[in-house]
Amino acid sequence: MAKNNLTENEISELKERRKKLVNAYTSGVASISHNGKTTTFRSMSDIKAAIDAIDAELGIRKTRVIKTVTHRGL
Repeated sequence: MAKNNLTENEISELKERRKKLVNAYTSGVASISHNGKTTTFRSMSDIKAAIDAIDAELGIRKTRVIKTVTHRGL
């Protein structure tokens, strides 16, 4: 699933970072700490962008479900 140029340590590091970002995003917290460093994000969209960047690095694809509802007549 991850890109070929990543080592197992890098993959586990990215997954741990992603987990912390998702927890911060869902709880509404704007700061996270990882490996002794604290990062404060300006907005939730910045956190979402960081999650998306890690997903791209890990090769995680997003899927969307589109539902179509129709009715006959008015």
